[in-house]
Amino acid sequence: MPKKRILLWTGIVLNAIAMIILTFYFMSLPWLAGDEKLLIWGTSALKFSNREMPASEDFALINTSYDLQLIDRLDDFGFPVGQRAITDRQKLGTILNIISQSERPPKYIICDIHFLDSTAFDFELGVALSQFDNLIISYHLNASDEAENPIFNHINKGLSDYVVGSVFDGVYKYQLIYNDSLKLTPLIIHDDLSGKLSNTYGPFVKIGDYWTPNNFIMNYRLLQKDIENMEAGFNPVNLGELMYLEEADIQEFVAGKIVVIGDFFEADMHETLFEITSGPLILLNAYLTIQAGDTYVNLWFFILVFATYLYLSYMVFVDGDYMENQLTKHFGAVRIANYLAGFMSYLILLTLLSLLIFFIFGIHLNVFFLALIFYALDKIMALIYRI
Repeated sequence: MPKKRILLWTGIVLNAIAMIILTFYFMSLPWLAGDEKLLIWGTSALKFSNREMPASEDFALINTSYDLQLIDRLDDFGFPVGQRAITDRQKLGTILNIISQSERPPKYIICDIHFLDSTAFDFELGVALSQFDNLIISYHLNASDEAENPIFNHINKGLSDYVVGSVFDGVYKYQLIYNDSLKLTPLIIHDDLSGKLSNTYGPFVKIGDYWTPNNFIMNYRLLQKDIENMEAGFNPVNLGELMYLEEADIQEFVAGKIVVIGDFFEADMHETLFEITSGPLILLNAYLTIQAGDTYVNLWFFILVFATYLYLSYMVFVDGDYMENQLTKHFGAVRIANYLAGFMSYLILLTLLSLLIFFIFGIHLNVFFLALIFYALDKIMALIYRI
């Protein structure tokens, strides 16, 4: 084989490998390009229309939006400057204490509440939380990227942020492990319930014997409108309303279920791919995504991506492209078409790849950025060939 041809194919292979690395870098970013949102929304909506909703009898949702207590708001020097509202810890401790005495305990309790400040009811609540070995509470990162640990340090806790580091309002992607060490709450829940160990390896997380990207766009099984629909069976019960029930009825309500406690309607609301969704519901959807293996990948995933990138790299390094010629032929009368034909040929092929991968592996690719890079490389190579 001539030396020039060896160099050509070496460049094609190396470029394909580099683009795979860039693919997972783009997947780790917390935002999407505007054009990608439409593609991702459309494919996700199509898949969502054929979703399998979880059984409502497997879950009990407890809403804390309307059960609040006032505590002092302190300045940087520890002096009170007013008041702010937090979840009523006295009511929460009472309900958890009743649940802990049940002969049929919950399967798991997700308490998506940030216990950052101290109150007069913390001792009783801490005792109630300690009664469970299948419970998790939330913590978050502050502006300095440091963990804001809850006051109940002895209780199992999970990082309940979303794609960490996002400067945008929307929650479009989800991250399982942050900084290779901090597991997010849904992954810890899955570890606890499945008994499988999970660890991060670069852009991937190994869960038991399976692999998934660390960052992905969730396949939502429950929407905010589902928990607001009386007929769906997922309606959250207000914490204060539970206080009016008999202890036996409270225990029956949560028996054998995954219990999710948090703000479902007021302060903890976020823009997602489909609609404004509450934080606890996002956590639950992330857990269901892991549990169902929606984004698990195997060797065929890499073969498909690598083969496609080999062809696109061939388009970059070798002059001439059928799709670009066809686009120019049909739209060449429009001057801008001559400039966009090359970019659109890459974008169309990458879109087809993303569609195929999504419906097989449940994973979206950031096709807009990838197409830009392939097109830029194409133009660079064209300039080199002219020299």
